[in-house]
Amino acid sequence: MTAEAIVELRALVGSLGEKWQANWWGSDFFSLTAGAFLSPIFTRSVFLAQYNGVTAAAAKVHDEVIGVGRTIHLFRLPFELEQSCQEVANDKAFVARVQAHLGDRQQALNRLAELATPAQTASPGPSLLGLVGDDITADLARAAGVYVAAFQQQVQSFPYLKEAA
Repeated sequence: MTAEAIVELRALVGSLGEKWQANWWGSDFFSLTAGAFLSPIFTRSVFLAQYNGVTAAAAKVHDEVIGVGRTIHLFRLPFELEQSCQEVANDKAFVARVQAHLGDRQQALNRLAELATPAQTASPGPSLLGLVGDDITADLARAAGVYVAAFQQQVQSFPYLKEAA
């Protein structure tokens, strides 16, 4: 999966899970007032600050629910992918495309569904998708499908993968 897709998935799931929306984690980085608050401090990188903030907030909750060690989830990926994501989250043209979907819950949910492999249902709590495969793209698309179903069903579901031993 490209870093662009990962950043977009994180921004969509991150904003949908914030307290001004589904209240899965206590952050408000993508709320309407957050941009106004952050812009004087991060004049050229507001989105990057929002992205890093919501990623940290979501990772903390995922880690608390799933646990850490030999697990991968949307908000905690291998180091190489994390590095690439930081570069992408600072690209102005890319950021503009992503931000177009973040202001409205239904628009964000629709875009997330476009990027996802559909899931029929989502169960509350940790949701093991299997072992990390060779195709992280397919794995994260399946995770995105679980998030779509969870937001639609209004249950907190945390999809993750186990690393092979």
